[in-house]
This record gives sequence, C-alpha cells and structure tokens, in this order.
Amino acid sequence: MANIIGLTGQTGAGKSTVRHIFRERGAAVIDADSVAHDITEKNTECIYDIVSHFSCMVLNENGTINRKALGKIVFSDKKELAMLNKIIFPYILEEIEHRIAEESAEGAENIVIDGATIIESGCGKLCDVLISITADEAIRTRRIIRRDNITREDAERRVAAQKPEEFYTENSDVVIENSESIESLESRVSTVLKNFEALKEKIAAEG
Repeated sequence: MANIIGLTGQTGAGKSTVRHIFRERGAAVIDADSVAHDITEKNTECIYDIVSHFSCMVLNENGTINRKALGKIVFSDKKELAMLNKIIFPYILEEIEHRIAEESAEGAENIVIDGATIIESGCGKLCDVLISITADEAIRTRRIIRRDNITREDAERRVAAQKPEEFYTENSDVVIENSESIESLESRVSTVLKNFEALKEKIAAEG
C-alpha cells in the first residue's frame, strides 16, 4: 500500500517546489489545486453549485468558472472564501480519493497530495504524514507576484485571505521552512523520505 504524504502551507510558501523535489525522488503527485481547476471546468454539478451562490458573473461564455472573477470576490471577503470552500471541498475530496486509488493500483510507493487547503478540506485524513511548508511573508508575497503576474496589492490580499502560519504548523506532523536555498530545501525533503517509516510509527503512537 502506498505511503500518502500531504503537502500544505500558505500561498507562496513553495509547495510546488517541494512537490517537484518529491517527484524527482520517485513520488507520484496529486495537485489539489489542479483537481479544483478540473472540477470547475468539467464537473457540472459543482459549477451549478458555485453559480447558484456567486451568480452567473463568475461564469465564462463556455460554461466554465471564470477563476479570475471568482478570485476577486473570495480573496476580498473571507466569508465568501469560506462559502466557496464549503461548496467545492466535497468534490475535491472525492476526486483525490479516486486518484489515490488509481496511483496505488499502478504501483506508486509514495503519493504526495499538494494543496493549500488539505487540512480544511478533510484530505489530511487521507495522509500518513502531513507536511507544512513555511516561508517569511515578504518572501511569499514576492513569489506570488512573480508566479501569478499580479500587483502587490492583489498578492497581499491573497496572503491576508489565508489562515495564519500557526494553523498549518499546529495541524501538521512535519514543518519544512523554505526561506533559504534550494539545496537546503532538498536536504530537508530527503530527510523526511529517509525517516518516513519512523515518522509514521511516531504519529501512530501519538494517536
């Protein structure tokens, strides 16, 4: 049976970089953000639920969700973000369970689930070990601006919309700090993989 590794943290912390390092070391990867994207493009039931709450203003002409329009709403209002999460989380959890089963059937030894909302969505319960990636806020803001080609104001709004770092660290089994070099990050990931069985035993013993 495959080992399931959860990878979470605030936006801009560097989860995608850590995910890439795990993939280089042979792990299969499930990108929860990509799953959410697929669902808002293809799952008609989910699209209907979103439009029912947020109106057709968040709908593209082709019937998919306009993620930019929806993002402006939810990243400016925490209540609306919570509502969006309430709508889409069950769909995401179901699809991730399906993909875990597929990867396991294909013989994957380690499966990484990468997503900012693993804890809130319930996906954390699927994981043997849950890892939080952290980084200084100023560094995360710069990464978001560069990654998404948005203004500093929009980047800061996204940072402010998320839960504080303590939420992730207190609900995780391992914390990897990512404000230093890529070599340091690779070393920390290697340590997690090397000691994975011991980590699982420790987590199981702690209940």
